[in-house]
Amino acid sequence: MISKLKHNLALKLDLIGFSASTICAIHCALMPFIIVILPLVGMEFVANPLLEYSFIASSIIIGFYTFKHGYFNHHRKVYPFAIFLIGLLIVLIGHFFFHDHSVDDKLIFQTSENDIHGKLFIIIAPFGALLIGASHFINRKLSKEKKAKSCTCLDY
Repeated sequence: MISKLKHNLALKLDLIGFSASTICAIHCALMPFIIVILPLVGMEFVANPLLEYSFIASSIIIGFYTFKHGYFNHHRKVYPFAIFLIGLLIVLIGHFFFHDHSVDDKLIFQTSENDIHGKLFIIIAPFGALLIGASHFINRKLSKEKKAKSCTCLDY
């Protein structure tokens, strides 16, 4: 019974991780284009660095739980976790080396020609977030397949 609850929680957290990573990728890709509109619609909190860092922290917590659960209880495959770590590393590199929150009030096409960092961030961070989302999708799929093969009941 407890094992079934943990499995269902892990599957739901994988789904949340996948969704959050997709939202993060969209956020990173579109933020330079919509930053000017946010204060007009009362959503300037979306550009807050604290929101971005909380997404990263949530991703780490959810990821470590779901991949540990999937690996030890279901599929024994390390590549979903490896994809997650690569995606996380790419996101962290993008945030700490290519993203400057002090220039968030500029649109991407208003930045100087020499602002290659801002332009690279728009490519790097969403790519890392999509890798994290893909890793959750793969982990969820593998966990469901192994659970189905080992369980005689279909109500999981």
